[in-house]
Amino acid sequence: MNKIAKKTGSVLLLLIFCVVLTAGCSGKLTPKKLMSSVSKNLAGAESITNTLSMHIELEDVLDTMKISMDMTMENTAKPKAGHAKGTAEVNFSGNKVGSGIEIYQVNEGDEFVTYSSMYDKWSREAASSAGKSTFNGNLFEEAGASINSFRLAEQSVEVGEKECYEMYGDITGKELLQFMGLDMMGAFGLVEIPDEDAIANLAVPVTIDVYQEELLPARVIVDMTDVMNDLYDEYGKSTNVNDFTIQLGYTGFDNVGEIQVPQEVKDACTP
Repeated sequence: MNKIAKKTGSVLLLLIFCVVLTAGCSGKLTPKKLMSSVSKNLAGAESITNTLSMHIELEDVLDTMKISMDMTMENTAKPKAGHAKGTAEVNFSGNKVGSGIEIYQVNEGDEFVTYSSMYDKWSREAASSAGKSTFNGNLFEEAGASINSFRLAEQSVEVGEKECYEMYGDITGKELLQFMGLDMMGAFGLVEIPDEDAIANLAVPVTIDVYQEELLPARVIVDMTDVMNDLYDEYGKSTNVNDFTIQLGYTGFDNVGEIQVPQEVKDACTP
């Protein structure tokens, strides 16, 4: 009886060991699996809050222009709406000009309306859909086949004192445009984009950090320095791009109430 019990116990241990090994192999974390988990978790989020940091340095023959932008953003899924507020500073050969920036994007009837303010002046722009919204992109869905080229870093990183997975690779300019929108890529009009169609075919380096516990995005870093240099060269421009980086931080989920445009903002846009 003891021999049978011991043999049965050994077989069970062996089976458990095999199952653990099999699970370990089949459950190996890959960028594709990580992206899939993040997309599913994001789909259940009713709202997201972000920080945006943008640093650009353009150098021409005689002049250098530095652009820095820092914003906080919040958006809701239902209804689809967004609000962003922050500052932008342009340093043109030692001459600094700064302004506050604020943006609302909301549905008004059958239109998706953008209210934007720079230099204390509000403007209103309406579109038939939210397809080109600054706030409605989801890189974790837009990445498509590009995710197959991503690699997972061996070491984790810390974002906001939380452990994160880090993966990196190239996405197409088209995917980046769908994620960020042309307005954000052009620093809301501060940077000239030679041709939107040309951007679509670029390979843009991206680093993505994901919270290990929640499997939600923590940070996205886009480095467009080299690709913008190539783009300007292609169009015969003498501008050198010394820096063109965009960092989007994810600071909260399901913590935003209804986004409404203040009446004074609407009044400021009335002729």
